[in-house]
Amino acid sequence: MEPMSTCKLFGAIRAVIGIKNTIPVIHGPRGCAYHIRYLLSIRSGSRIRICSTELSQEDVVFGAEDKLKETIITVDKKYKPDLIPVLSSCSTSIIGEDIQKVARELKGDIKAEIITISAGGFESDQSGGYEEVLQTLIEDITIPHHTTLKSKKPSINLIGVFRGGPDLLELKKTLKRMGININCVLTSGSSIEDIKNIPKAHLNYSFCDISGIMPCKILEDEFKIPFTYYPFPIGFLNSLNFFETLLDYFGLNHPIQKEYDKLKPNIDYFSEKLDGYKVAIIAGPTRAIALASFVRELGMIPVLVSIDLIGEYTLKELEWAIGDAKPRILIEPELGEIEKFIKEEQPDIILGGLGESYFSYDLEIPVLDVMHGRELTWGFQGALSISRKILKLIKK
Repeated sequence: MEPMSTCKLFGAIRAVIGIKNTIPVIHGPRGCAYHIRYLLSIRSGSRIRICSTELSQEDVVFGAEDKLKETIITVDKKYKPDLIPVLSSCSTSIIGEDIQKVARELKGDIKAEIITISAGGFESDQSGGYEEVLQTLIEDITIPHHTTLKSKKPSINLIGVFRGGPDLLELKKTLKRMGININCVLTSGSSIEDIKNIPKAHLNYSFCDISGIMPCKILEDEFKIPFTYYPFPIGFLNSLNFFETLLDYFGLNHPIQKEYDKLKPNIDYFSEKLDGYKVAIIAGPTRAIALASFVRELGMIPVLVSIDLIGEYTLKELEWAIGDAKPRILIEPELGEIEKFIKEEQPDIILGGLGESYFSYDLEIPVLDVMHGRELTWGFQGALSISRKILKLIKK
């Protein structure tokens, strides 16, 4: 009744907009494009461009494949994108509009690459949109155009990354210092050429338990690229273990332990100041697991962990992350359940996103937004940033 996850179309749009010079076209009423653009713009702090066929009632009754064709041609001429993903919506999925046929007919008439995603909101939650986009990119762009050459430097692909900003910059900077190249980020900040060159990497690393594992398995089957997952680099120890995993895999010698040791005075300081404070975590699976182990590292007590969706490895990794803590765990809860248990557990702080900000007003519990695209949360510097902000909010 009050879901905490969203629809397939939202997930598909979120996945494709990370690709450079890409403009998606939603075949549906204008509201689908407007509301998704509005929400993603707030979450990322960036200009998001999403086009729509803006279907009328008449279009839905009689069909509008010609209108879709005209919209795609206009987008191609006006914006000159490298890629146009065409996505169905609830209305066009119900009436059976053949977006694949339209795309096939236009392939010789437009300059952009074109892919199609069946994205009726009722088809699945957002994870289905993420997965289908990644699978389609691999099948339609990587496999037909792939290279057989391998990178000369140790090289990885990050699979299932849909936000860039400071996090991605921090990770690239640290890995470069270690002698490891990020070959392709699927999808945030990648280009069409990056996607074609995915097979050049030596290792795939899944960054999303609900959308990254399946594409990694496809790439392993098709190109024999091994993959790994967890730890996710949020927190001091999680970041250390993440970097050590990659250094060990490539047999590289880099003093990452010394970098961690230099941070020990900071870690001890925050642990002393935050010891015993109660925290609630409301997030997706990969981030929630990393945050649960991170707050324990800081001496805090996770009293509630709410996860909107679960993937293949979520529950196993969550058990490791919470250790001997005994938080209340909510899997795919409704909003009312979260409210109920927040009131019962009375945490000192909530780690979540923009959607949880109203708790600050209604329950007078501070909320730290660890989801925003402009926030630094990954790596050692991300751990320092989160620690400082938690302490500041609790003191306030």
